[in-house]
Formats: sequence, C-alpha cells, structure tokens
Amino acid sequence: MDLERLREVLNYVLSLRKPTGGFAFAGTVPSGIEDTYFALRTLDSLGQKEGYQATVNWLKRESWVPDPTGRVLYFRIALHLRLGIEVPWEMMKEEMVSFLPRLRGNPQKLDFLGRVVTLARKHHEIWHDLEALLEEEALKADLSVTSKDTLQKLWRKYRVHVLYGRHFDLLALSRFLELCQNPDGGFGCKPFTTSFLEHTYFAYRLFQGLGEKPLRKDRTKAFILNCQSKRGGFARAPGGVPFLDITFYGVRVLEMLEGLCPLGP
Repeated sequence: MDLERLREVLNYVLSLRKPTGGFAFAGTVPSGIEDTYFALRTLDSLGQKEGYQATVNWLKRESWVPDPTGRVLYFRIALHLRLGIEVPWEMMKEEMVSFLPRLRGNPQKLDFLGRVVTLARKHHEIWHDLEALLEEEALKADLSVTSKDTLQKLWRKYRVHVLYGRHFDLLALSRFLELCQNPDGGFGCKPFTTSFLEHTYFAYRLFQGLGEKPLRKDRTKAFILNCQSKRGGFARAPGGVPFLDITFYGVRVLEMLEGLCPLGP
C-alpha cells in the first residue's frame, strides 16, 4: 500500500475524532468505546503513537457499563492499558463472575472474557478461581464445524480452542476456509457467499492460526484496495461506505499480506 493511500487512511480516521477526544463513525454519532478502540488500533498500525491526551481525558470520564458479551469490556480495558489509565481490576473480576450464568458456552463471550483474563494475568492479576469457572463454561461450547457457521463464528470457536484447550477439528476448519474464498480474492462469510472485507479479515486470522498460506494473495490485496473509499477509509465491499472497524480490518489484512511502512508521527 503506497504512502498516499496510507495518508488517506490516516486523514479519514483523524477526521472522526471528536473535540472531546473519542471517536465515532459519523459526525452525528456520539463517541463510542468500540469506534475509539478500532481508531487507535489503526493509528498505531500507521505509526501514530502520540497525541491522545484528549482521548485519555474522555475515557476517564466515561462510566463503566456492564457488558455480559465481554466484547466492549475487553475493548475498554485494552484502551485503558494502551493509554496508560489504571484498570479497576477487582471491579472487572466481579463483573465477569456476574456474567458467568449467562455464558452458556457461547464462544464469542468465552473468547472476549478469556482475553480479559489474559490481560489481567499480564498485569499480575491472577484469577485462578475465575479461570477455572471459565474453563468449566468452555466445556459447554459446541466447537463443531457446521454449515451454519460463518468465518467469524469459527474464529471465536478457534479462540476457545486456543484459550481453553478444547479439541477443534482443524482439518474441517481448513477445508471450510478454502471454500470461502471467491475468484475476486475476497472471502464470503461461508462457502459460496459474497466477498466482504470483514470476512476476509477473519479468514486471514484463521490462516495465521493454522499456520497456512492463503491462495490468490494478489487478488486478495486488489480486493482490499478496491474497498478503500474516496474518504480514505475502508468499506465492506468496493463502492460501499467506510467504517472505523472495517478500516481496521483492511489495514490489518494488508499488514498480513505485505507489511506496512508506518507514516511516523
């Protein structure tokens, strides 16, 4: 990806920063944790490591909202750690324990809550009791590869396999993954469906996890680049509307394909 295109991505992301410091996918939408997470992840990939004091101040003012899915909780904690803000670990542990009755073996919830536990451990918060409870919940997860699955669902199942040591049919996963790629180089959510950028991202994450080399890499790169909009961000498909999460997915796939040359501060 050439420098001009990278600058267009940078300008797109920065254009969505609110005066308060948070980010949102549109000017009429208030700042959100998810959009801010994806914005900062993208900016980090582009080499923009500083200039986030307003974002720090905004995040400190945001109240913690219970999130039984674990998704926003993980994004919030990751932002705190990225920006050097103290994480209320004990409150997080209590929140997660309260979520356990609602997990019911859901791979996505198990993935994000498992990520939080991993972050806590890296910061010397050891929760053996909670880890044991999550491992019990992971035993309830259905990790079969079925025709009802999508690449994103299979990525979550793969994450449960990695985090909790559950058996997963990696050969069946590899076959499913191969069938999802289309002639345009992109991937559908399942075999014989339309290519979208987010599905291509999850496909490439799975290729990484399996240690496999994807085919038609040149076509995949062309598909990703064709998803870049005139505003500089990436859309789900060529000609679509850009979003911050999709822009992050596009940049990450390009990193996996060819690496990126950071623009620098």
